[in-house]
Amino acid sequence: MRDFAPAAGLRWFLVGRPARIASNPDLSRALSSVLPPVRLDAYAASTGADLRLMPQAAVGGYDFGTLYLAEVAAVDGARVRDHFASRLRDGGIVKQPRPGLFRLSGTDGDVPRALVSVEDRLVAAVTGDLTLARIVVAYAEERLRSPTALRGAALSTLPAEPDGALATFYAPGPFEGAWATAASGLLSSAFAVSIAAEARSSELLGFTVTLAGDWSTAGPEPAQVLERNWVLLANSSTGRLLALDQARNLKSTRHLQYLTLSMEIPMLELARGVRAATSANIREILDVIPQEFESTPTLPRR
Repeated sequence: MRDFAPAAGLRWFLVGRPARIASNPDLSRALSSVLPPVRLDAYAASTGADLRLMPQAAVGGYDFGTLYLAEVAAVDGARVRDHFASRLRDGGIVKQPRPGLFRLSGTDGDVPRALVSVEDRLVAAVTGDLTLARIVVAYAEERLRSPTALRGAALSTLPAEPDGALATFYAPGPFEGAWATAASGLLSSAFAVSIAAEARSSELLGFTVTLAGDWSTAGPEPAQVLERNWVLLANSSTGRLLALDQARNLKSTRHLQYLTLSMEIPMLELARGVRAATSANIREILDVIPQEFESTPTLPRR
């Protein structure tokens, strides 16, 4: 799936394993205040694919659009295409470059959108510049040899994500402007950044922040600088809202090619913080939920 997202123009990339998250009862219970089952049911009804059954899903932000990728069951592939086409003006334009490969494109309101379906197992939805859809097709036809997202010059410098990762966020460098001054200037020397989340226990989520770069000639204590900046963030109003100030087992490590900062955060408190930060406005996050579900009640805040 990751081999269909190009590295060129990538600003950020998020890879998740929804089925792994859904199969964890403690995590599912904690996240129910953020993504209530009724909302996930509505999403499945609108798109033809259930997030909770997807082995992998990803979203990438590009200079010229947004790319959504998902692995789906083979029986869902055609249903996803039908649901997508129903949202496009006049059903959009459908092309089939070869058997098992479809590209649908058109407008949803005034927004350009496209969907690429590969062997009914991978779907790639594009919003914005539809060049991204043509790139996905070129990868599927093995006509394009340019590096994919995680093999690009920046993100390839990061270590592999943990085996049990639930989700990993990636941001390629170089980091310029205000971002270059973040973390007391550490980001100005970083090639790329990743944040990986994994379940550590029935109550705790583990997070590992990694900054790739050449730290052999950096200041004497870059790992400690990273940790101090985390403490400042955790004790800010945003950090307290998200329960970052409740992090446990904080540990920073310096390697030759990357810095790491790991911690564990109570998942229930973190989920409550995320819900408060987003005002539980999940329809804006899952913007494909149709209007008839607009009035579906959300779960009360505990």
